[in-house]
Amino acid sequence: MLFISLTDSCCDHSTNIQSYEGGSVSISCVYNSQYRNNLKYICRGKQPSTCLQQALITSDNKRKGRFRLTDDKVSRKFTVSITSLTQEDSGSYLCGVHRNTGLDVFSAAELEVKGQRSQIYQTILH
Repeated sequence: MLFISLTDSCCDHSTNIQSYEGGSVSISCVYNSQYRNNLKYICRGKQPSTCLQQALITSDNKRKGRFRLTDDKVSRKFTVSITSLTQEDSGSYLCGVHRNTGLDVFSAAELEVKGQRSQIYQTILH
């Protein structure tokens, strides 16, 4: 007997990113040259099948609340910036590139938002 399990999950590995409450973070997503003009987007979670419908931001709408998407078509990388981070922003994210045929292409990121930096550390930075 052969059992095939189809799971709605993505990506062999994910990029780990850390930041602090109140700070900002950038999630970079690389894509192949043939997708230069395709729609790019990012969503929370690890489910490719619902990612586009639940997109936090897309390349059609480059600014949305605390999110901003920039697409560098020369280096084939789009970047999503998130500002005013809270610990609720921690978790899994999927970068998606929409394809007209077949499944969209995804890469994964794990974001960890830590508590605010100590007052002493913030004073040194300013």
